[in-house]
Amino acid sequence: MAASLRTAFADARASRVPVAIARPTVAAVVALGRIEARKMLLHPTFWVTVGLSLLLVRGAAGGGGDASIRINVPLLLAGLLVGLLFGTILSANVAALRPRRDHMRELFGSVPSPPETRTIGLFAGLLLGPFLISLLFTAVGWWAITHIADPNINPEEVDWFFVVQVPLSVFALGALAIAVGRWFPTLFGGPVIIAAQVFTGLMWAVPWIMPRSSGIGATWHLVYLAAAITTWVALALARDRSTVWRVAIGGGALALGIVAAVQQAPPGGY
Repeated sequence: MAASLRTAFADARASRVPVAIARPTVAAVVALGRIEARKMLLHPTFWVTVGLSLLLVRGAAGGGGDASIRINVPLLLAGLLVGLLFGTILSANVAALRPRRDHMRELFGSVPSPPETRTIGLFAGLLLGPFLISLLFTAVGWWAITHIADPNINPEEVDWFFVVQVPLSVFALGALAIAVGRWFPTLFGGPVIIAAQVFTGLMWAVPWIMPRSSGIGATWHLVYLAAAITTWVALALARDRSTVWRVAIGGGALALGIVAAVQQAPPGGY
């Protein structure tokens, strides 16, 4: 029996597709990124989630009996922001599941490019798709607040700390969805992330986007966002090939993120 096991393991090692030793090329990553960005932005989960969030907030704004543009514009922008965050989670998670769903993982294993090229392409798609949309949304939102909601606002009063958090949070949550999709290949991954954020109160204990007026530690909060992005990217890449550097970077970023999450909280709480 022991001899049979040794023979079986030897045959498996001899017949498996060897891991590529080449590095991911920029051309391959950009090409995959363009495809993934288009698929993320055109996927029904993205626009349906954005539309539903906008519709719910619009109904709440209209039902409040206040037709003031000063009140309704920020509410509509908040609805779009929630839809953008949740839509990014769902579409990025679905994109991470596509190779398994289409039974293409075996074919990806036979190409000469390294296995992590596919995962890096997902992050490139996240960058070229939802992240760029979040930058456009941030610019349009800033214009709407300063020119429609309150034309007399002083540009110096704009909370740039709040503005920067929008695209960073979109990328961080999208990266989390990709990492979850790589390790737990199920369509429930995206909804579970959203449910954990909303129904467990996690987004209040460790918020993603907060104004400076809340008393949050600005520097620590930005460190937390950067550490979260680094953790999810390293975790997703470790699914392709667990190297010492990836595990070390992911573990170090996770530890830094925990410290930053504790330090960012204001003394009296949020």
